[in-house]
Amino acid sequence: MKTNTKFSALTVVLLLTTTVLLTSMKPVEEKGGYDWMKGRLDAAKSFTIEVLKAMPEDDYDYKPNDDQRTFAAQAYHIAYSVEYFHKAFSQPNAAWQPGDENSKSKEELLKWAEAKFDEMHAFILASDANDQLTAGILYYLDHNSHHRGQVVTYLRMKGIKPPVYK
Repeated sequence: MKTNTKFSALTVVLLLTTTVLLTSMKPVEEKGGYDWMKGRLDAAKSFTIEVLKAMPEDDYDYKPNDDQRTFAAQAYHIAYSVEYFHKAFSQPNAAWQPGDENSKSKEELLKWAEAKFDEMHAFILASDANDQLTAGILYYLDHNSHHRGQVVTYLRMKGIKPPVYK
């Protein structure tokens, strides 16, 4: 009998707790909705910029083998892809036209990358949430992580300790 009473009391407490939690949850906002992503966007930008800064300018032409991009070309690809994703999110049928991936100095690449991250992140944070854009944002972040991981490997091959992951 005691077991049934304890079980019934526990069941009532769990049901009440669940009801309170479910009824007090904030509904998804209809306008905006990407503020929750701001910290992740800021971390992606700052970590990527730190990684690009870690390679000395004299080694920006380094590439592990003939089949891979130079570090500079990887940095260019990262910055251009941020620019491209921004265009693709706001313009249907945006064309991929990267240009010469070895055309910019370290300083130019860093300025360009910072500006493109800022523009992209401002766009995301000002956008209304929807499934299609969310999927695109996740792909954008995955793409950036992929290429950032490649250049971290380049740093390690040069004996340079990469920045600590954020």
